[in-house]
Amino acid sequence: MKLLDDYIFDERLRYEGHKLIYLPKEGDRIEIRGFLGAAVLGALLHGQDEGRERDIMLNVREGRKDFFDRYEDETIHENGGFFTTEVQALNEAYMELDDDMTMLLAICGNERLYDLAFGLMVDYMEMLVEEQICEHIYDLVPWSEPFAQWLYNAGFVETRRQQLLAIDWTDPASVYALAESLLKPQEETQPTFVFDGLSAEQILNGYWNWLWNTVQQDANLYPDAKERLVQYKQTIREKEIDWDFIKPEMKDFDPEQINLFRKWMSQWTDFVKDKIEPPVSTRKKKEEEQLFFPDEVLKCPTEDDPEKYAATREYVKERKKYDENFRKFAKNESHARLCRQLTLLFGWYVDPSSLRKSLLRKPKRKTKQYT
Repeated sequence: MKLLDDYIFDERLRYEGHKLIYLPKEGDRIEIRGFLGAAVLGALLHGQDEGRERDIMLNVREGRKDFFDRYEDETIHENGGFFTTEVQALNEAYMELDDDMTMLLAICGNERLYDLAFGLMVDYMEMLVEEQICEHIYDLVPWSEPFAQWLYNAGFVETRRQQLLAIDWTDPASVYALAESLLKPQEETQPTFVFDGLSAEQILNGYWNWLWNTVQQDANLYPDAKERLVQYKQTIREKEIDWDFIKPEMKDFDPEQINLFRKWMSQWTDFVKDKIEPPVSTRKKKEEEQLFFPDEVLKCPTEDDPEKYAATREYVKERKKYDENFRKFAKNESHARLCRQLTLLFGWYVDPSSLRKSLLRKPKRKTKQYT
């Protein structure tokens, strides 16, 4: 016997053709389609001989999971189990009931059966939500190049992802709003650039790890892998920090979202520059003569120091105190030239933008690095 076979409860209530049909004493006939109708059927047959013949066991988790699976299997030709279909069916059911849950209580017969049917419906809809939203945004919107395009696409998906996380399936108004929003094109929604369960740092690192692994796998296919990686680095640098192409698409964004997108790209630009040194040809064009060298007073910051720009900021501050030539140079020359001298002095590329931000930032503590 199938789970959703037709069944007549009495002259006013029956389940027929995968819908629950109720004839109230007064008013129009009510038809409840979708999972809510099946949930009421299951609740009313639970513990009855007919329910046992249909293998309905709603008092254990495995029984509920079996109920869900069999419902989807038996309604597959009606698109049953498809998220949008079930949301629309639940919305129509609420409209059939005229948002009057006392009518559903009357159909169920008592509070316990009402709670059982409603609870079963909520569990099922939440299961569908979990399938829709995935654990993380990058599971739902796979990484793709460049980062600006991925961020743009993921922002729209995250809006509905967070909407689904917050939906109250027992509230007809909330279900109606969701059903209406699912009918709107993606472009009519405002994107959300704060991703549930993930920090900005996790997003940037996750994307970079995916991108760099992809590049390495491609380079390793060739015998000149190292040379190719050098070329790929510069391609990444140029492609990933350019997001002018996406700006026309953002013209209808709210100012708050535009500003947040800019902050994302500013942080991503710094992140990429920090990972990839500038082209060798750029350094040669400068032909900068090294004017300052390591001394016995201060220890030079190292490239592998996670706080290397904070350390560089302190180095500049302390050296100006005792090295008159360094102090005059830092005062009179451009910030870019100071960074070129620091690059020669330290042996690793000092990015002007990153150092400028560090210089403007109020240091948390004052430390000296004496040898």
